[in-house]
Amino acid sequence: MISSALVFIMIPSLSLIYSGLGNRSFALTLFRLPMITAAFVGLQWVLWGYLVTFSEGSISSNWWGGESRAGALRHVLAGPVSVGDGPNTSAVIPELLFSLYEGMFASFTAAVVCGGTMHRARPRRFIIFISLWALLVYDPVARWSWSSKGWLRELGSLDFAGGTPVHIVSGTTVAAFAVFCSIESRGSLWAFLAEAKRRVGHRLSHIWYAVWSVLRILFLLCTCGRVYVPDADPPAEHTPPHSGGSGQENFPYNINFVVLGTALLWFGWAGFNGGSALQGNLRAVSAWTATHVAACSGGSAGMLWIWVMKGVPDNEPHSDGTPDEAERHETMARQAFDRLSVWYFCDGAIAGLVAITPAAGYVPVWSAPVFGFVAALAVNLLKKETELFLRHDPLQIFAVHSGGGVVGMILTGIFAEYVHLPRIQIADTVAGLGYTFFMTLAILYFMKVVAYLFSGSSWRRTAVYSDKNRLEDEFQATVQQQWRGDLDLEGRAFPKALLPPPAPPERPPRPDDMYMEHLAPRGLPSPPHSASSIASRGLPMRI
Repeated sequence: MISSALVFIMIPSLSLIYSGLGNRSFALTLFRLPMITAAFVGLQWVLWGYLVTFSEGSISSNWWGGESRAGALRHVLAGPVSVGDGPNTSAVIPELLFSLYEGMFASFTAAVVCGGTMHRARPRRFIIFISLWALLVYDPVARWSWSSKGWLRELGSLDFAGGTPVHIVSGTTVAAFAVFCSIESRGSLWAFLAEAKRRVGHRLSHIWYAVWSVLRILFLLCTCGRVYVPDADPPAEHTPPHSGGSGQENFPYNINFVVLGTALLWFGWAGFNGGSALQGNLRAVSAWTATHVAACSGGSAGMLWIWVMKGVPDNEPHSDGTPDEAERHETMARQAFDRLSVWYFCDGAIAGLVAITPAAGYVPVWSAPVFGFVAALAVNLLKKETELFLRHDPLQIFAVHSGGGVVGMILTGIFAEYVHLPRIQIADTVAGLGYTFFMTLAILYFMKVVAYLFSGSSWRRTAVYSDKNRLEDEFQATVQQQWRGDLDLEGRAFPKALLPPPAPPERPPRPDDMYMEHLAPRGLPSPPHSASSIASRGLPMRI
C-alpha cells in the first residue's frame, strides 16, 4: 500500500518536470495533463485493464486475459497472489492490493506519454487516444512481461519493474506520435520517407565526424578535460527549433520545477522498484539500494558529460600569440554558463532510474553504477540524433525512456544473478519497440479516419495531431526565472522576439492625476492589494 502511494507521487512529479522543461506557452497544459491522464487510465484499469493484463480464464491467452470476475474488480478481493521470481515464489498478497499497485504503473506509463503532445494535442483528443492506447498497447505488453501466462515471461525474459511495459513502451509511443506528426506536416508518407532518406544518407556520409567525436570524448575523459582537443566541423544540417515555430521559446521554462520533479520522482521510485518485490524482504532492500545507486551514478555521469564536453575554455591566441584578456574572460564566462549542469544531472539521474528498473531485483548492488553510467552516456548520445530525426519530441522522452530502457534490458541479461542470455532480453526489447510503434500509428490513423468521415473535408486537410492545428495557449504561465544577459542555456543569443521588451517611457504627470496619499483625507475605502502595489512604486492611478 505504501509503495502504491509512492508510485502515485511520481505522476505529479512528471507534471513538474514536463512543465519545467516545456515553454511558457504550454507549461500550464503540461502541468495538468499527467494527472488528468492518470485518472482516466486508472478508471479503465479498474473496468477492464486488470482483466486484460492479469486475469486467467477459458478465453485467455498469452496476449489477452479473459476472466469475467476481474471486470470492474467485482470478485477481486482477498484471493492470494503468488509473488517472487526465480526460486522464491512462496509469498502471497491479497489480489485487490496487487491490482491497486499494478494500476499505478498503468497510470504512470500513460502520464509519461503526455510529454510528447506539446503544442499538438488538444486534451480531449489526447484522452480518447490514451484510452485506446492503454487497452491496445500497454495492457497486452504488460501481460507479455508480467503475467504468468505471458509469452515473454514463458520465454525467460527478466523484467523486474517495467523496462519494456513502462519505459520502452512510453518512449516508443512518443516516437510514433512524433513520426505521425512529421508525416502529417509534410502532407504524405512518401514526402516523409524522402526526407528521412535524405537525413539518413547525410548522416552516413559523415561517419568520420561521428568517429572523431567518439575519440574526442574518450580522450577528454582520459585527460579530465585538461587538454584542448578541437571538435570537428559538424555536418551542415538545418535542425528546426524544438518548439516547431518561429518566434517561440525553445528553452526550459522553470529550472526549479525540473529539480523538484526529479527529486520527487527519485523518491517515488522507491515504491516503483522496491515495491515490485511485492513483500518486505531482502530483495526489496536490494532493489531499492540498487535503484538509488544507479540514480546517483547516472546524475554524476550527466554532470561529467557536460563538464567534459563544454568545460574546456577555448582561448585561441591572436596574431601576436597572446590572448586578449577581455576576450579570454568573456570566453570563460560563456564556458561557465554552459557548465550549468543541472539539466544534465536531472536527465542522467532519470536515465539511471530507467535503466535499473528491469534489473533492480535481479542484479547485485555493485553493478548498479554501471547501469547509471552507461545509460546517462547512451541517452546523451541518443539525444543528438533525436534532435534531428524526432523534432516533434521536444522533451526528448524517446531518448530518455526508450534509450534508458533498452540499455537496462540488455545489461540485465549481462549482470543478472540467474543464468541468463542477453539475446532473450534483446528479443523482449525488439518486440516491445515494434509492437508499440506500429500499434500506436494504427490508433492515430484510426482517429484520423474517424475525423475524416465526420469532418467533411479532404484527407490532407483533416489534421488530428500536426503543425497544422498547432496549439497556442492564450492563458500562459508567467516568467519566473530569466537568464542574465542575452544568452540562452547553450550560450546562444536569444532571438530578438524573445528578449524582454524595453520598459515604456514614463509619461509626464497630468493635472488630473490622483495619488494614493490623496485618498485618506477623503475617507475613501482602502484600495485592493494590486492597487497598493502600484502605489508603492509611486505610479499615478486614474480615478
